[in-house]
Amino acid sequence: MLHRYATLALLLGALHADAQYCSPSFANGCFSWQNQSLTLGTINWTAGSDCFTSDFTNLSTVLTPGVAEPMTVTSGNWTGCAVWVDLDNNGAFEDTENLYYSYVGGSPSYTYSFSITLPANTPAGNYRMRVIAPWGSDGFLDTNTNGYGPCGAFQYGNFNDFTVVVGGTTGVGALSATEAGPVLFPNPCTERLSIQWPGPGVGPLTLIGPDGRIIRTLNGTDRAPLRTIDVSGLASGTYALTGAGRTLRFSKE
Repeated sequence: MLHRYATLALLLGALHADAQYCSPSFANGCFSWQNQSLTLGTINWTAGSDCFTSDFTNLSTVLTPGVAEPMTVTSGNWTGCAVWVDLDNNGAFEDTENLYYSYVGGSPSYTYSFSITLPANTPAGNYRMRVIAPWGSDGFLDTNTNGYGPCGAFQYGNFNDFTVVVGGTTGVGALSATEAGPVLFPNPCTERLSIQWPGPGVGPLTLIGPDGRIIRTLNGTDRAPLRTIDVSGLASGTYALTGAGRTLRFSKE
């Protein structure tokens, strides 16, 4: 009997891990009613010619919980703006996870300038952010025929998903060996970067480029707390490594 329950628990866990985010629908398309550009931290995104492409989760920025981060969204002809972040990482956007909504609109476009603030107790990790451009609606409270909600049925508009990364930050430069934290060296670097991560070992680390794009994920082990990364192929600029509640930045020359 215990084995049966254990098997069921594993199955439910696997189903949860494979859960897919629902998507809003736009019966009459996007065309001139779409998100045109977005800035948030290191994300500086401009829409391409295909307004139906929604998954831009390879673009990310680091946010500090409890700190207001300026954000701008330019959307199309008489569209609103609504922003959600899946703060509990359960594969769904709840009402409590809506961080901004507004409808002012304009023709041919309108730029919404505001700030979003993650709750101060948000754990370290990667979170999906959804930005909807709903025509004639703020996307959240306007329960009219134009549509509302993170997965609602809209008449016109589009949506785009990005990634926000939570972790404490340090400035550019290595931490000293006496600090109770990781150390990057040499910093700046040219060909190889070493990471010394004190404690029981290093978990997954995410390497983020100067433009906010996630470049790759690095995995360490308890037996290998010191990693060396080949950075010779990276362009010059400032990069970030995030993991275990920390964000470390380094310069590539």
